[in-house]
Amino acid sequence: MSSFVGAAERVNLGDFLLSRSPATAPSTKSSYSMLGEVDFDTAAGGFSYERFELDVPFNAPHYINDNNAFMVGMDYKATWLDSDTIIGDTDLHDFRLKLRWMYRQPGSKWSWMTLIQPGLATDGNSVDMDDFSVNGQVGFRYAASADLAWIGGVVFFQNSMETRVYPGIGFQWRPNDDLLVRLAGPNFKASWQPNENWIIHAVVASGGGTWNVEEAGADFDVRLRSYYAAVGVERQLSEKLWLGLWGGMTFANELEIDTASGTSVFEDDADSGWFMKLGLRRIVW
Repeated sequence: MSSFVGAAERVNLGDFLLSRSPATAPSTKSSYSMLGEVDFDTAAGGFSYERFELDVPFNAPHYINDNNAFMVGMDYKATWLDSDTIIGDTDLHDFRLKLRWMYRQPGSKWSWMTLIQPGLATDGNSVDMDDFSVNGQVGFRYAASADLAWIGGVVFFQNSMETRVYPGIGFQWRPNDDLLVRLAGPNFKASWQPNENWIIHAVVASGGGTWNVEEAGADFDVRLRSYYAAVGVERQLSEKLWLGLWGGMTFANELEIDTASGTSVFEDDADSGWFMKLGLRRIVW
């Protein structure tokens, strides 16, 4: 599928992906997903949501020199949350500008990346600085061999109420030409390409989000935490276009609502539920 990126070359996306397989190729991606209704553990009722996502890289890597390159893109998520809480049925939006910097010294097995994602997470009512937040990550990658790399770093989130930082470590492994296995913090993905037209994925990943919401003239901070485990199949429609369908279950679901002053209004775990996603992506370079 691909050969190992030579250490003498200038920094490029191959320094972070292990393989140039279609399973990992940079792509413009859109998807529609659904979380079936889950019941709260202690409170009456529950919640469910539908989500549309659009991830667009604006440009191929732009080189400052052989060691440094940057990329610009955007990410948008629209979430339709249906809950038996004070916020009821709410339309939630998260728009991010993605600024990515990559660094590697010629001949080094070490690569470094910083991703900054400023943006708005809001229900669209009375947008102000409380809706502004910054997500990001700072990470490293060590190419142990042509088929194994170690990765690690920290992921952070900052809004008007709090700052959160999560360290993580993982790996990228290619046991054979058709199989890729990746672990990054809590997110796991294995991709098997039996032939040029099909890719089969097994995924465990985090979902959810945090938004600023106005309800009855008051501001609330809404946090949705969720993980999903799913199996997906992608079919190649043309040279660079892939259509995918995933199905599985969510777990470790939790919904939390705080006032602008940080007072908890609602917090409860929820049981597991079903999950599905339909996605379309186009490889861009």
